Amino acid sequence: MKRFIKKPLTWITLTVTTVVLTMCAHWRPAKRFDPAPPQANQLRVATWNVGYFAATSNKNLRDVDIERVANTINTIQPDVIVLQELGKVEQADAIIKQLNGQWWHHAIKTGHGEQAIAILSGIEIVDIESFENGGRMGLGATLTTTQGKDIYLVGVHSPHPARGIKENKNSITQSLQHADKQSQSIRIITGDMNYNFDPETEDDFYQEITETYGDGTIQLGETYYAHTRIDHMFHYPKNLKVDLGQSGIVDLPIRFTKVPGFRDHRPIVVTYEL
Repeated sequence: MKRFIKKPLTWITLTVTTVVLTMCAHWRPAKRFDPAPPQANQLRVATWNVGYFAATSNKNLRDVDIERVANTINTIQPDVIVLQELGKVEQADAIIKQLNGQWWHHAIKTGHGEQAIAILSGIEIVDIESFENGGRMGLGATLTTTQGKDIYLVGVHSPHPARGIKENKNSITQSLQHADKQSQSIRIITGDMNYNFDPETEDDFYQEITETYGDGTIQLGETYYAHTRIDHMFHYPKNLKVDLGQSGIVDLPIRFTKVPGFRDHRPIVVTYEL
């Protein structure tokens, strides 16, 4: 009986050890964001999936958490931020009312239940549009900086692969294709793409994207838990420079308020040199 028990335990131990070592071999510690005001020649862009990980049907942002979300955004001091998993479009307006300075916003339902996505911008949004991408709705916003730089920002929340790998990839592809059609000199596509673009693997999809677009989060390490990267920021032109010292991941308390579960995404901040 002792031999029968010992052997399976040894096999399980070896298997777990192998898995852990494999994960650690590809692990790149996340770079933490050190808040400081962006410079005049910089553009600070952030993306944040503000929903929760919980065993409930409603995992979207709750109104009780809006003040904490706004306080975090004020700390980050982004020029523009894309928020995914709002519980309703009205929450975007409620958030900007608590932000420092003047803000513009564009929010729509994604088509996944009551879930909404929003672009909040401290730079005036001069034009907005919505478009279908892989069964969801994406956002597009045109901004002009004080330096006269024209920017087109795409906000995307792609379906989880569990709902269909094809739908997931179509969402990302169609968002990039939408950006391809724009004439602005700078284009940024960001959000929760639910696709683990691991630069350590030979991913044809990633290679195809980075033929045209640069990866603004490539140097930030793991942007999600369990050694994965699913929150991304791609930019055009490809050689647009990232100020790594003013970019990174924002750590959050497990719980902000009395809501179920915990917030499983953290804000991702990328500061570009214009």
